[in-house]
Amino acid sequence: MERPIRSDAGNEEMAMPAAPEDLRNQRRRLPRGPASLGGKLCTKFVNGKEDPTLHFDMGVQVLKPRGRFAEELEGVVKPWPRVGRFKRIRCTGDWRRWSIQGSEDLPTTDLVVGTPSMSAIGRHLAERCRSLEVHVDRTAQVQGRRKMTGQWSVMWSRAEANAGQLRYRPELAEGASEVSYRNFDAVVLAFEANKVLHGCKSGYKMVPSSVSPALRERLSGRTKTSQVWNLMVAFDRELPMPWDAAAITGHGSLAWVAVDSSKPDRQRVPQCFMIFSTKEWANWKQWSKKEVERVLLYDFMSFLSDTLGSWPPEPCFLLSGRWGNNTEAVLTGEVPEGDFPMRSLGHYEGVGSPLWDKDGMGATGDWARGFSVNDAYSAGVELAEKMLEDLGEGGRLAGG
Repeated sequence: MERPIRSDAGNEEMAMPAAPEDLRNQRRRLPRGPASLGGKLCTKFVNGKEDPTLHFDMGVQVLKPRGRFAEELEGVVKPWPRVGRFKRIRCTGDWRRWSIQGSEDLPTTDLVVGTPSMSAIGRHLAERCRSLEVHVDRTAQVQGRRKMTGQWSVMWSRAEANAGQLRYRPELAEGASEVSYRNFDAVVLAFEANKVLHGCKSGYKMVPSSVSPALRERLSGRTKTSQVWNLMVAFDRELPMPWDAAAITGHGSLAWVAVDSSKPDRQRVPQCFMIFSTKEWANWKQWSKKEVERVLLYDFMSFLSDTLGSWPPEPCFLLSGRWGNNTEAVLTGEVPEGDFPMRSLGHYEGVGSPLWDKDGMGATGDWARGFSVNDAYSAGVELAEKMLEDLGEGGRLAGG
């Protein structure tokens, strides 16, 4: 009999490996959407995992793990940025006309990144879970609850990829996968709250919502996400950067610039940069990818010019992406500090309220507590403890 923690196509699956030991030792299957474990902790290798030359951290840029989560990450993270190489750069003006006013060092104590990539963290945590079976590159849907057994019937598969997904994921050209079915005592939806409520409409990830009416009622209207744009830029030679990462304030379009090639165990050339826009710039109009790759690139190059004292060379690689996973409102009412990704360095210190239905369905993510991977981890622990309270003799869920 299966007793899984199950994630649908998700983003916050750091919640899954965080379960207490009793729950860890039960058998679990994890149908997954993206190509690798980690969700927001995701490194994109443009030419595939076997070619590390073009590498970009697509979501969370740096971690500040605390407590038990920090212990779990031993051996898979290293310090970054170096002391004196993490800056806050103050600008004035708007995105049409601006200037750098000054900068200051930011503390680097306890800041780390995954090695050799952010994606390694998800794989590391999954490997610590005994008897865990992972289905990668699949989206799953809860079909309903069986009357005879009380178990949840789950289907998972991969749909056809769209043109944009095929461009950077050519392996998806093999087409849709076979459909698999299984019955489970418990289901956990561990990804973005908006997808818990509404499902996903994106190519091979397409799947309707699986959430039960009881959880939908408790979640609706209480969380919110926004979108920002990211820009991946690489140069064929190493630029003499005076910092490894910069949180930018007062600029109309730029919120964050990181030299991903400065991260430990990364290839230094091509020199890869990750840029995030401000939320206000992303919302100013309905930007197309080509517009972003023209306008935001110009702003970035201008920013580099002011930083280096001369106009930088032409990039050897450029790619934009609309990133809609920017958590804005969470169940605890915690207020974010700063733009993404700086807001992801915090941790809600209070007690969360696990989203769990005694019929055997739960939902979790960073949005259950705060805005960081720490919060996603803690939310997973809290949900797992609540699930254990409802496990009856022999490990069966109460009422199941």
